[in-house]
Amino acid sequence: MLTLERSVMTYLAIGLVQGLLLWLATSMGDPGVWYALITAVLVGGINLLLLGENIRQRGTVWLVLGLTAVMTAISAWVFWDGDEYWRPGSWLVGSWSFFAVVITYICTVFILSWPAREGRYPRYEDLFRHAWDTVFIVLLGLLLNAVFWALLWLWGGLFKMLGIVALNKLFSTDGFICISSAMVFALGVHMGREKERVIGLLRGVVLALCRFLLPLSALIVIVFTFALPFTGLEPIWDTGYSTPIMLWLVAVNLFLLNGVFQDGTLGSGYPTWLVRVVDLCLVCLPVLVVLAGYSTWLRIEQYGLTPSRILAMVLVLVIFVHAVAALLAVFVSRSTWLGSLRLSNPLIALLCVVLLLAMHTPWFSPLKMSANNQVQRLLSGKTAVDNFDADTLRNRLGPQGKQAYDALLEQVEQGLVLAEPGRQVLLKRLKEVNAGNGPRGTERLLEWIGPKVEGSEQFYDKRFDGQSCLAPGCALWAVDLDQDGQPEVLQLPKNKWSEPLYFFKRDAQGNWQRAGTYAGGESSLELIEQIRQGKVKVVTPRYQSLQIGGVELSPTLDKQ
Repeated sequence: MLTLERSVMTYLAIGLVQGLLLWLATSMGDPGVWYALITAVLVGGINLLLLGENIRQRGTVWLVLGLTAVMTAISAWVFWDGDEYWRPGSWLVGSWSFFAVVITYICTVFILSWPAREGRYPRYEDLFRHAWDTVFIVLLGLLLNAVFWALLWLWGGLFKMLGIVALNKLFSTDGFICISSAMVFALGVHMGREKERVIGLLRGVVLALCRFLLPLSALIVIVFTFALPFTGLEPIWDTGYSTPIMLWLVAVNLFLLNGVFQDGTLGSGYPTWLVRVVDLCLVCLPVLVVLAGYSTWLRIEQYGLTPSRILAMVLVLVIFVHAVAALLAVFVSRSTWLGSLRLSNPLIALLCVVLLLAMHTPWFSPLKMSANNQVQRLLSGKTAVDNFDADTLRNRLGPQGKQAYDALLEQVEQGLVLAEPGRQVLLKRLKEVNAGNGPRGTERLLEWIGPKVEGSEQFYDKRFDGQSCLAPGCALWAVDLDQDGQPEVLQLPKNKWSEPLYFFKRDAQGNWQRAGTYAGGESSLELIEQIRQGKVKVVTPRYQSLQIGGVELSPTLDKQ
């Protein structure tokens, strides 16, 4: 059996293997396999580094293998595009990329506490210590990486001044980046594990800040809650962002509370009157979570389910359970202040893991639930036919949305749902989307204003520089911007907000490359319409740029 020693050479060897596997992942074409391998390397490798020789104790290795297998399987499913599953940038990809870190962190804390457990369950003292120490150890590894790369860039820059660019080329290769970053990170984790006193000092500083800030945060909650009877709830519903603000307020208070509670053996350290202030705050927290949940529910009732609203309700549920557990701890705990949190906190953390894992599986996917709900609302009359977003159903809710769209289209064509004339209106909207007025899968949706340019097929490549041009797509316009007789191409995203406008120029090999950017001053849709109407011209600058040696100075005019 492999013996893992807490030595520099062992950690560097683990980092080397991680780096080689990450380098291998970069050469794989299938995103599902690519991200699955990256997930396995990061989840399994970080646990291996943090555990050290403890991985051989009390079956801990099986917990690491189980966590790695589950996370790898979900990553493979989320990023698999063999059947145009989830394109990069989709909701599920972004959601999993973030919550995979949360899930791994929570599970890693339990795994690190497993070898020292007493009985069947990890001790709360170990959970508390590893929950904080893991953050600082990982940050130390990332900080060491940042300093390492800053020195390498400095080294490369010095030699570049001498005309030697070999180092810069070496430092920019995938292999060097993956292997060196993994080995330096492993060395940083080793340093963090060895310097327990330093990590303990950092933890003590943060906990001292929690002790200082909790009374102020509690006072904010109390004042806000007691102001509600005088202001009414209408101002909350009218904001449109009440849910995230109130959830953040509650979450910050729970975080600070647990920073003061620590492992539950020291007490609060506050005078009695200040403890009562904190207790009153804990009474108010469930009220705020209920208001946040009701605000989200109003929007669901009005507009139906979306993946973001489902995620919001899950977060409301988790925070509400935390808030109720803290409130019960005020009345249940006798010998120790909020002592019952030692039992509730680990259970809620595991509940959070289960919910987040379930959300990123085919059976409980928010995309699937949203698609079914939107169709159901349409057929029940809650959503008017004129307001039904067929494009979102077909193109933005994953394969389940596409399946729901196909089933709805078939029912409408067979006359099984709705009545005339609403059925014909819906059929027209569905067929417009199916005819190509919406993007399919990962295709770029492009519209040319005027004639196309030579080599225009390059703009349809998904790897082309610039905006992704997925739904609702982009408009492309050929115009001679530098008055050299050859057209450039201006790209305008079809959005209602202002975005940078990229323009492209053809190089000597005939390849279109991004040449610069215009700052969009208006909605891109308005600019596109003005171009169609011919209300555009190329303007020679009033004040020319200056070139002094190798430096070009461009004027910025003061507003008159």
